[in-house]
Amino acid sequence: MSRGEIFSLLSSMAREKPGFLASEVKIRLGKSLKTGDLRRTLEPYLDTLGLRMEERGDDLLISRLPPARPFILSRDAGRAEEEFLRHPSIPERLQELIESYITRKTGKSWDDPVVLDRIRAAIRAQKEEYWDQSGRRPISYGAGYRVLAYLAYQAPASLIQFEHILHEMAADGLLKDRMRILDIGSGPGTVPLAITDSWSRLSPGEVRISALEQETENLEAYRFIVPALASGTPSVRIDEPLQVDLRSIDPESLPGEMDLIVFGSVLNELRDLPTQRKAALVEKISETLAGDGTVVIMEPADLENSLALRKLAADLTGRGLTLYAPCTHLWSTACRPDRCWTFREGPSISPTRLMSRLAASTDGYRYRNTDLKFSYAIFRKDHRTRETYRIPRGMKALRLSKLQGHLKRRVNVVVAKMSGDLGGRGNHVYRVCDGTPQKPVFAVIPSYHASGARALLDGRYGGIFLMENILVRSNPAHDAFNLFVDRSANVEAIGAGRHQSRSMPGETSRSRRRTPDAQRKH
Repeated sequence: MSRGEIFSLLSSMAREKPGFLASEVKIRLGKSLKTGDLRRTLEPYLDTLGLRMEERGDDLLISRLPPARPFILSRDAGRAEEEFLRHPSIPERLQELIESYITRKTGKSWDDPVVLDRIRAAIRAQKEEYWDQSGRRPISYGAGYRVLAYLAYQAPASLIQFEHILHEMAADGLLKDRMRILDIGSGPGTVPLAITDSWSRLSPGEVRISALEQETENLEAYRFIVPALASGTPSVRIDEPLQVDLRSIDPESLPGEMDLIVFGSVLNELRDLPTQRKAALVEKISETLAGDGTVVIMEPADLENSLALRKLAADLTGRGLTLYAPCTHLWSTACRPDRCWTFREGPSISPTRLMSRLAASTDGYRYRNTDLKFSYAIFRKDHRTRETYRIPRGMKALRLSKLQGHLKRRVNVVVAKMSGDLGGRGNHVYRVCDGTPQKPVFAVIPSYHASGARALLDGRYGGIFLMENILVRSNPAHDAFNLFVDRSANVEAIGAGRHQSRSMPGETSRSRRRTPDAQRKH
C-alpha cells in the first residue's frame, strides 16, 4: 500500500468508530507484520489524523485525540516570559551543546586559538557575502566552518528573535495545547531550539517539530544539537529532519494539518527567485496548514530584506492568506510597500561564552552580535487579524496618502506604530502607517511633550492609535512627512493593545539610525 492509501485507510477507520485495534488495520492492509513493525508503519500518520496509539496486551489501540485547545497564557507566566525577554540569554545547556559540537567537528577544543581564528574568518566571509548584493563574490571558506560561524554569530540573536514572536503568539492565543510545527529551511535548527527553550518555561503542551533543510552540514549540526536539547523537555518531540530543496518541494511529501509553519530567514536566500515565485512557494507549502494554522516569515531587518518581505506579504494576501500582524490595513485597502522599511527591535542579548571568546581580539567588535532587530510577518488561513479595528465610515480622520494637501495644518489620523524609537536630540520619533501612504510618515514627539503622548511611547509594535489635532510638516531630508505632537495634540490607543500599560518585551526606548548587521543562515 502507498502512503496515501495507508492514510486514507486510517482516516476511514477513525471515522467509523472512536477506537480500533492495530490488528484490524493489519487485516485491511493485507500484510503480515509484527506489532513493532506495524507501530512504525502507522506512527507517521497518527498526528496528522489526530490519533494516538496505546498498548493493549499484545495489540495496539488506536483512538481519537481530544481536540487541541488554545493555550491560555497565565498572567504570571506572561510576566515571567516578558522579564526573560527584557534580559535574554542563551540557555547554558545549549551553549554546552554548541561547544561540544565544535569540539567534535574540529577535533580540537572549541576554544582552541586555531579553531577560534577559523571561525572568525568564516564570520568575516559571511558578512562579505551578505553585503555583496550582486551575489557574485566567491566565498572560499569551508562548509563546516560556515555552520560553526552561524552557530557562533547569527544563531543566538535569531533564536531570541523567534522567542519574541512565540511570546506574541502565546499572548494572542495562537498557540495550542497540542501542536505540529514545520520549520522550513531550518539550518542547524534555530527555530526548533527557540521553541524548545520557550516550551521549557511556558509548558503550553505537547509539540511535534518537523524540519526541512537542504545542506548536509546544517543537518549534521541539527541532529547533534536539537534532539539533545529537546530531550530535557518531555513535551517537545523532534522528528528526523528531511533533506530537500525548497525550489522543487512536493507538498504531498510533507506532513499535513500543521498548526504553525515557519520560514526563518530563508526566503531572502533564494536570490534567484522573484517575489511572485517566492509567494507561490509559500502558498504551495501552506497547503499543509490546518484551517486555523499560522504561517510566520522572519527576515533580517536591513533595508533590502525588510522591503522584500513587505512586498512578499502584499502578494501573499491575494493567495488565500490573511496578514495577521504586524501591519493593519486601517482603511481596508491594499498597501503600497515599496518604501516600507519597518522592523522590530528588542533588548540586546547576553553574549555567549563562544561569542565572548571570539570577541577577545583586536577587532573583537566584528564578532559580537547581540542587537535584536528583525522583520517579520504572521499570516492566517481563517482571516483572523491581531488588530480588528478599521476606520469607520464617516470618521473625521485623514488618510496618510492625503498629507501633501494639508501641510502646516492640524489633522486627525489613525495610525499603526511601526518602529521603535528612532529619535535623538530631545525628540521621540516613530514610523507610523495606515496602509495608504506613498511616502514614509513619522510621528515626532518632543521630550517636553512626551507625557501627552505616553500611549504611543508605551504602545506595542503594530498597535493602533488615534492622533488628534496633529500638525503636518514636510520632512525633505527623508522625502517623508512628520506628524508633530505638541500641547494641542491628543494621542490615545484604540486597538487591541489599548489596555496595555507598558511596551511589549523587546521594544526599546531608543534605537540608532544604522543598518543592522547580517542575521541570516549561510
